[in-house]
Amino acid sequence: MKFIVCIKQVPDATSLLRVENGRIDTSAGRMALNAFDASATEGAIAFVERCGGEVHAVLAGPPEAEGALRKALAMGAAAGVRLQVRDGDAPPVGQACAQMLADHLRTETFDAILCGKQAQDTDAGVTPAMLAELLGLPFVGNAIALEPDLDGRSENHLLVTRQADARQEITRIQTPCVISCSNNMCDPRIPNIRGVMAARKKPIRTKIIDRPVGLPALTVERYEPMPGRPPARMVDEPWDEALDVLAPYVKIPSGSPAP
Repeated sequence: MKFIVCIKQVPDATSLLRVENGRIDTSAGRMALNAFDASATEGAIAFVERCGGEVHAVLAGPPEAEGALRKALAMGAAAGVRLQVRDGDAPPVGQACAQMLADHLRTETFDAILCGKQAQDTDAGVTPAMLAELLGLPFVGNAIALEPDLDGRSENHLLVTRQADARQEITRIQTPCVISCSNNMCDPRIPNIRGVMAARKKPIRTKIIDRPVGLPALTVERYEPMPGRPPARMVDEPWDEALDVLAPYVKIPSGSPAP
């Protein structure tokens, strides 16, 4: 079975990030493979190790983003593709990103497309479902386990366990399909030296594409640092008197019914 994992490079949440002039300055920190995408990559590689097949990775981003692709290759993916927008600007997001991936994936053969359920930098979580709709493929979201269908009825199905609001659900899905993966699916492996050395010889193909047009545009105007918390005020009065002291600090949203 062939898996294609869609991955993204994001700022490392554990590194130092600064917001200057409305932009995130990552020069003092580092970039990393999105954690949700790392879980999707690990899930695909672990499946292939048990049942056979291969894993390929695709990423939309500038040349600097090849580090995330190399990480996926070091984990065990066989090859990678980097999509770069022709005008050189940052890659599209949301529906435009899904359209860009769909246009490329129509030229590929695969059994399943795996994505992280969301990206650490935007937490939008919309691209996998949009990608499935554009490709006309069945979709399961928030997967936490992936198994072959062993009941003998068909080889073209997967059993996907997903985390619902109150319980877990097991879905039998026909391939080809799109699956978004939770970071609770697995603990991504740390590539060993052998994997890192092997990744240097694995192919990464760069594909120059045009920016999708005619789609709703989403533009981030600026970022702002999180405001600091106001100093705490200790209340020494008894609880019935403390209510009168604290009442002026309670803000009721406009339009809310009176207490």
